[in-house]
Amino acid sequence: MKKNRLALLPFISALLLVGCGEESPSEPSSVSNNVPADGSSVESIFDLGKCTSDRDGSVIFVEDEEIDYRCLDKKWEKVEKLSSSSDEKTSSSSKKSSDSKNSSSSSKEESAGSKDKSSSSKNSSSSSKITSSDSGDKKSSSSKAVSSDSRDKSSSSQKSSSSQKSSSSVTPESSSSVVGSGENVKTIAINKKSFKGVAEKGPFAVGSTVKLSELDGELDLTGTNFEWEVTGKQGGYTSPKVTLSSQYAQLQVNGNYYNENLFKNSTSPVTLRGIVDLKDRESVNINVLMHLAYKRVVYLFTKSGEYKNVPAAKAAAEQEIMKAFGFGGANHPFEDLTIFGKTSDDAKLLAVSILLQGDLEETDLLSRLTSIANNIEEDGTWDNSEKMRVSMADWIMSYSYGMVGIRQMLEEINPQVPAFEKYVSLFVGEAYGFGACTDENDGDYVQLKNGNSKNLGEYYVCEDNVWRMMFSTEKLYERACTAKRAGEFMTTPRNEIYICDGGNGYWRPATTYDHPKEYYMNDEVDYGKLKDTRDGKEYKTVVIGTQTWMAENLNYYDKDNYNLVGNAKCYQEEDKNCDVGGRLYSWTAAMNISTKYRLSWYDKDIQYPHQGICPDGWHIPDSTEWRTLADYVKKVDGSSGLLMSSKGWKASSYKPSTDPYGFSVIPVGAYYGRYADAHADFSQTEFDDDGLFANFWSAEEGKEFNLAVYVFFDYRRDYMSMTASVYNEKERGFSVRCVKTEDESEE
Repeated sequence: MKKNRLALLPFISALLLVGCGEESPSEPSSVSNNVPADGSSVESIFDLGKCTSDRDGSVIFVEDEEIDYRCLDKKWEKVEKLSSSSDEKTSSSSKKSSDSKNSSSSSKEESAGSKDKSSSSKNSSSSSKITSSDSGDKKSSSSKAVSSDSRDKSSSSQKSSSSQKSSSSVTPESSSSVVGSGENVKTIAINKKSFKGVAEKGPFAVGSTVKLSELDGELDLTGTNFEWEVTGKQGGYTSPKVTLSSQYAQLQVNGNYYNENLFKNSTSPVTLRGIVDLKDRESVNINVLMHLAYKRVVYLFTKSGEYKNVPAAKAAAEQEIMKAFGFGGANHPFEDLTIFGKTSDDAKLLAVSILLQGDLEETDLLSRLTSIANNIEEDGTWDNSEKMRVSMADWIMSYSYGMVGIRQMLEEINPQVPAFEKYVSLFVGEAYGFGACTDENDGDYVQLKNGNSKNLGEYYVCEDNVWRMMFSTEKLYERACTAKRAGEFMTTPRNEIYICDGGNGYWRPATTYDHPKEYYMNDEVDYGKLKDTRDGKEYKTVVIGTQTWMAENLNYYDKDNYNLVGNAKCYQEEDKNCDVGGRLYSWTAAMNISTKYRLSWYDKDIQYPHQGICPDGWHIPDSTEWRTLADYVKKVDGSSGLLMSSKGWKASSYKPSTDPYGFSVIPVGAYYGRYADAHADFSQTEFDDDGLFANFWSAEEGKEFNLAVYVFFDYRRDYMSMTASVYNEKERGFSVRCVKTEDESEE
């Protein structure tokens, strides 16, 4: 490059000498304070200025690239070393141009001295402005040789310079954004700026190609391109430094991607593209919504006549795309969206990505995208294929993994997955003709009557803003179980009670612990009240014959009482169950004695009445007190089974109790621990038999040292039973009912 600069020195010297002479008033100088002079140097291509007709042939050295540029036909071109044949053509063209200029100058000569200098200056300038057509002129210029010494020197100098330089390529469009002589320099729209972003259908794979292509004022490609690759596992990338004359560009990605519906990478690459506005941006993404909007943006701006600027056309197209899927509109530019974003528009993007993919292979997906984009292009509506919409709805409503499975798999990639389900449901509701699922119609169900659907005749339930298929139990009893109905009970025609367990169609038989304890009480009984001063709990009491009993199971626990720790359990280890059925105590815990007596005799130390774990003034009933209770009820009303609650028991051949005394025995089941037997009819698990049995400890030991007497109520019987020999190991967990100690006043 130093040689190139030296070659220009004679030419520059000639210009300086000519510049000292008188300048023709009819021919302004091609060198101006506003643009670089011919033969000078600039820092970058953006400092060249505009290549205009009056600068044609000017040569400027660009320091950033260490190469010369020549202005030819209003375009700056790189100057490379010419071949020998090219040198001859350049020389011939230069002489021809000089002779033409001399001839014109001679015919208009007014004064020999001054005009010769002016003409010589013009000829020298003319020799430096070689166009492509001049270079290609094959006519001989020998007959038109210039006789002037100064003209010969100028021509020779220009030839020497030209022989080392030739046009080889055109600079990017952005390099001509600097205006010509006498005008202000325009601002480059995007100057050496880098952008971050993500490429998504699902996330594009590492190594996928991202391409940014500049668009001109008519949204046509200018030929200025930048390429880079996806480097992040979730489709992330960072562009190189980008310089553009326009703020608008086409962003494109090509590669394999994660198929969010099949939970694996695609087998073939796909290409997505979109129009982006890079003004004032630090990040820019590419996704399927941008791909669908591309043609519509171009149409609105270049053909419709409705929009005079790109931002307005782009915003309008984005609104139309969202509405085409039944989503109402867009609040953010599409290039801001990501399937792992936080906004409602991010959720809409993910919903569209899932619906468009369905179960399609990559080629079929691209065909679907093309069909929709072409249909939307001219009028902004998607109205060419109801069958396609219904097919997309059929797929998601019948998909075995469903939206729950898609969410779970996406959360393994990124825990931040927006609420796409609502928007999938909006699309389905519109495609099927149901309308939107909202809070107002939650729990409603409808039958599908769209003849294009493979699911014709099926029933769908609105739950939590999402349409879902109706489950068999819901169909059978014609009642939907949704999250908003969780905890509701339903009585079947066979008088079976079901509870809506959390929604999602899950009706199940109600258990004892699904109801509050008040459910089991007899509202017609005038209960007494007992307050346990140890923990402040209150219990209902009832007088039966000469005895006063607790009408509820005891629910007392003290973590500092070693006798209770590990031996006073809530059913299924759930604290809320203790609020219904009280605690399940081992015999030693009920007696409030050391656990060593689970496997040894304690009878010799028992003094009756024995308070055990009962509140002050109350005690654990012995077998005699239990018999007194049962005998009284049997003699007065015919059956001790009337001590049972009227609710909660599994149906049997016996007439249900009416609970006239308000004793309200609830079938809370038991804790069997190591005595559970999976092959037995009952007590198959550690906690079992709720709805079937109620068991209560007495203060007496059984026939063996490890046994204790207990009474029980059985759903298959209408009377109270008592045993001292079977199923009564002290380690089992049974309920406790306390009886008031005689001659003690209630607290």
